[in-house]
Amino acid sequence: MDISLYFTDGSDRLDWYSHASMLLAAGLLAVFVLFVRRLGPAATVLPWCAFYLATRSQDGYYLLMTPLWLASAVTAPIAEFRTAAAAAPRLLSGPHRRQARVAAAVLLVTPALASAAVAATGAPPMAMQLTGVRRALPTVVTRLTLRVTNSSGDALTPHYTLTTGQGMSRYWSQVSGPATLPAHSTETIELRPPNGAFTLPHKNIRIRVRAFTATPQTLSSSDLRLRPTG
Repeated sequence: MDISLYFTDGSDRLDWYSHASMLLAAGLLAVFVLFVRRLGPAATVLPWCAFYLATRSQDGYYLLMTPLWLASAVTAPIAEFRTAAAAAPRLLSGPHRRQARVAAAVLLVTPALASAAVAATGAPPMAMQLTGVRRALPTVVTRLTLRVTNSSGDALTPHYTLTTGQGMSRYWSQVSGPATLPAHSTETIELRPPNGAFTLPHKNIRIRVRAFTATPQTLSSSDLRLRPTG
């Protein structure tokens, strides 16, 4: 998801991150079955790896699960799995079984990686252009007027926010303009900051307006040339 947030201007195929997460979970389960003698101690860790491809980050929850994983590593060392009944289909046995199993493992996770690539290479469905600013002070914004173009073939109901770094702020309230943008349309909307005022950061800080939609899941981002006056 960070690819679409920080390295591109968004994607109209965010749903594919969720597909990738489910495919990775299934692929890792199959890999675990094939390599249970080596991956046995990782039984409590592997399922969580699927969340790395989900639309919602789970990195914070990884810290919460660390004690469980440490306990698993201590109480179930790799020696305990040396005699485990690993799956050994006929195609994966023989003199080249190691290479065959590695190839099978790669093939099992490839659909997940391909699905994530589909999501990451999507195009942002909306473009936003700043057309007006209302200020309480030279450095304090109370309203933003945007021209929003929906270039997709779907009607979209976006929610807007401004970002000045890695984190996300609360959504801005839309005070005028249509809530839903028809397909292939351009509309003018006005936004109000969550607390009624937005203090502009240092002039070298990048300000981006982001528009999220839930159905379908999309993200569109545009840079704003928003600077203090005077």
